[in-house]
Amino acid sequence: MNISGVRYERFNEKDYNAARELVSYDADGGENILRVLAEEPKLFITAFIEDKLVALAQVNEPGSQSYLTVFVAPQFRRQGIGSAMVKYAENELRAGGTQKIRSSFREGHQSSPAFAHKLGYVKYFSSALMQRTGELFSLEELPVRLYTDEDYIASQSLYAAAFHEMRVRVGCFPDSVIAQPSEKERRTWKEDAKNRFVYEINGKIVAYSHLSGNELSSISVRTDFQGLGIGRKFVMYLCNEIYQRGSASVDLWCVVGNYARNLYDSLGFKEKYIMEFMRKTL
Repeated sequence: MNISGVRYERFNEKDYNAARELVSYDADGGENILRVLAEEPKLFITAFIEDKLVALAQVNEPGSQSYLTVFVAPQFRRQGIGSAMVKYAENELRAGGTQKIRSSFREGHQSSPAFAHKLGYVKYFSSALMQRTGELFSLEELPVRLYTDEDYIASQSLYAAAFHEMRVRVGCFPDSVIAQPSEKERRTWKEDAKNRFVYEINGKIVAYSHLSGNELSSISVRTDFQGLGIGRKFVMYLCNEIYQRGSASVDLWCVVGNYARNLYDSLGFKEKYIMEFMRKTL
């Protein structure tokens, strides 16, 4: 096939049905793409041959590390379209200052990691999607409240330190560093304050969390307060919050090797599947 005939465009809402049909060929991976597409359509690039949508790529905004994944319609695979689209997206990210790119695949899809490896991506880490359904937890009143902008420095500090220590323990993140606060991040947290929570003891923030829909997208406990049962109570509180918002289930991601997996298992979370993450240095 003549790859020069492929036309790349930013995703347009008029192409949503075609995109939905395209990813429906993959019952496993398609649901993740559609979820992000519904929430952040601006992250996607489409590839057309004439008027036929043949591929879709999620390309996160440029940064020191960004994210890229490509889905090609089955009938157009093994024709160079996927490789061409990856290179197109990589060039955009490189121009924006990106130094490292991550991509991910459902565990068991052997062809996808092989494809990525051929393009220079290497294994990075694995993470399990876990889900809990069931009744609300019986829980006493806790010193938990909504996050405010004044909480940013304390919350970001404990969040960054806790996740860095987790990555070091797991051992798959050799270049992990403690993330530093930034005004851009602070603005983002402020705009989404209704989905962020802090846990206080004696007026000091000792735990922080963020919810995204029915997903408990992050939870961290200050390192000097870990092992006291705070994380367990906080997870239970946040699950109840998600249920009370109308969701029948709670999702979260747990890095394979993270000892927090024991906590999630004990609270009734079940593993749905594992995603393998790969990375490339530009």
